[in-house]
Amino acid sequence: MSNVAEKLGDYALGPAAKNIEAEGPRFNIAPTQNSLVLRKSIADPHLLEPVHMRWGLVPSWSKTPSTRAPMINARSETVSEKPSFKAAFKRRRCLVPADGFYEWQQQEGGKVPVHFSMQDDSVFLMAGIWEKWTGHENEGFESYTILTTQANSLISAYHDRMPVILSGNKIEQWLETDLSRLTLADQASFFSPFDSRQMSSQFANPKLNSPKQEGPECLEGTGTEEKPKFRSSVLLQDWIPLSDS
Repeated sequence: MSNVAEKLGDYALGPAAKNIEAEGPRFNIAPTQNSLVLRKSIADPHLLEPVHMRWGLVPSWSKTPSTRAPMINARSETVSEKPSFKAAFKRRRCLVPADGFYEWQQQEGGKVPVHFSMQDDSVFLMAGIWEKWTGHENEGFESYTILTTQANSLISAYHDRMPVILSGNKIEQWLETDLSRLTLADQASFFSPFDSRQMSSQFANPKLNSPKQEGPECLEGTGTEEKPKFRSSVLLQDWIPLSDS
């Protein structure tokens, strides 16, 4: 967790639950699985607590604990307007740490994953929002979604969207500012694509097409991949798949 703490600026990283501290690295987080999210502590506004949440936001008003399709992404351009997202966008923002995400490309032999990361392989933080769902018998869980924006020049060869990656003072702005009060121009600037010059890409293992696949071999390409030809229609992210909402 120390490499995550280095990215948090004036925020401190709160103590993690034992099950989080004991968790090893993940290489293929799929929708509806739990993963690590950072949110502001109620007790200390300068403290971020690491928690596990289900990936795929379920609105608090939903009648069932699942949606027709997992809402794993929210478009930053419309997140403040969509009924499923606007309450969480206003009151429940979070950070989703990762050191890579995937995009799939269709080639002659099938779909081939491409792994995107920082040039220095460091952890980065994505903008997320979260909700708590509670059933009739008080059973419940917390879930989140990741915001997307227009793809930068590196990722646009594969897809027209990418996760909103935050750094510097944008982290505090995301957690503290009422972004709905910003002008459309200011919001567009805030959610602008991350600098492609700080990122790199490489082919990954096609076994990632199965959500059951896990381990460092996920990052190993076969060596037979073709160069990019066209974009696919599926965006997968973090070790986590991304799709458009």
